[in-house]
Amino acid sequence: MFPNTQALLMVLVIITSGCQKSKSLTGGSEAAKIEQSLPLTASPKAQVKRMRADLLRNNLAKILVLDPQGMCLELGRLPCADLVHKVSLGSMNAYGNAQYRHPEQVSATSAMSLDRLVLSACMQRAQLDLVNPGRAVIFKDVELSTDGRLVKSEAVVTAIHTLYQRAFLRDASATELENLLQFYEAIYAQQSIGAARNWMTLSCYAVLTSVEATFY
Repeated sequence: MFPNTQALLMVLVIITSGCQKSKSLTGGSEAAKIEQSLPLTASPKAQVKRMRADLLRNNLAKILVLDPQGMCLELGRLPCADLVHKVSLGSMNAYGNAQYRHPEQVSATSAMSLDRLVLSACMQRAQLDLVNPGRAVIFKDVELSTDGRLVKSEAVVTAIHTLYQRAFLRDASATELENLLQFYEAIYAQQSIGAARNWMTLSCYAVLTSVEATFY
């Protein structure tokens, strides 16, 4: 029985090798189609960890191309992530608070601290992109009317994809794209003046406070 079993294993190896070569020659198109048709399944563990203050700060600074120390300042001089909201964002403060361990529980102020950090950073990026469109990072070539309304163009779609590419290294899905386009309509309905600037800030904020952006 052993020789037959060994021969069978050799045949399987040859067949598998042939399949792999065939896949490489066809560009893996068939495998890609099968993978796309498979339903998404939940993670068996479904566990995520929130990013702590320093990682959040660095990610935001990289995504939005901002000074990590200056993108969020309380009272105009106290860094949000490094000092004021450091503990509530999950980090420890050995020197300031004699706290030598990271918090085990999420505090009641954690969500507000995250909002403060991200919203401040997004406000800066929107303002910089509007003031200096030639060096815009996210909202490049996005045009505004004289009363601050968003001029609908392909540049708006490109800006949304750019935001997702910088944040998640992928384009926005069709649903995500449509949601942000409709989001502008909702903002405009509430306050037409300055709607474009508000949409830039809040779209950035919505994407960068999502689970995909703040957890890993």
